[in-house]
Amino acid sequence: MLDHLHELDRTAAELAAAFDAVDPAAAVPSCPGWTIADLALHIGAGQRWSASVLLSGREQRRPEVLRTTISWADWYAGTTAALLAAIRAVDPDEPCWNFAPVDQRAGFWTRRRLHETAVHLVDALQAADGTTTGDVIPPEVAADGVDEVFEVFVPRVLERGFAPAVTRPLGVRAIDTGDTWTLTPRAEGEPPQLERGNADGEAVLSANASDLLLCLWKRLPADRLTVEGDRQVAAAFLAERVTS
Repeated sequence: MLDHLHELDRTAAELAAAFDAVDPAAAVPSCPGWTIADLALHIGAGQRWSASVLLSGREQRRPEVLRTTISWADWYAGTTAALLAAIRAVDPDEPCWNFAPVDQRAGFWTRRRLHETAVHLVDALQAADGTTTGDVIPPEVAADGVDEVFEVFVPRVLERGFAPAVTRPLGVRAIDTGDTWTLTPRAEGEPPQLERGNADGEAVLSANASDLLLCLWKRLPADRLTVEGDRQVAAAFLAERVTS
């Protein structure tokens, strides 16, 4: 079983090192209009907010954060320490609010912050050297991130007024981990049915787990994926927003 806390600790340390190595004014190509300082502010503020939710068990207002004059890497590391302390202080099975149509338990937040950090680590490294690669995300972490997109974010974007284009059954396969998913459309206004353990559909998307994850988060182009079956079904899904 994936140790979300261990992976979050490791990934957050890598992101802190990236923040320390990159000019805070450097542009982040995958987040248009953002600099490294903006990215650090975004993810650090999110960590502070998540820690406050964990410790209270209830929905909290997002904190207003002033731009700091200290090192962004140091500021981000401080927010990471606060988040990790909150995670360790609360039983993962303890009832706790979250924003998604899933079980309202504290363990949600460790998983959520891991995948938020992993995707933004790729953003920061792209700002550093101009390349986008999922190699820094271990396959098991990336596969769990794909699962989170289907379980948490596809229903969430529907709630927020977007309509993921699952008009026909769609299969997804992570070729390096063996994980598979099928999304099957339901009635209008309902999220697609998620089935794990097979990749049946009129179209099937295949790639390494990290490429799947980064395509779903619009960090890689859709042509990184192999498509079997009806290419129009696949293209319609990949063209729409599935995260928010």
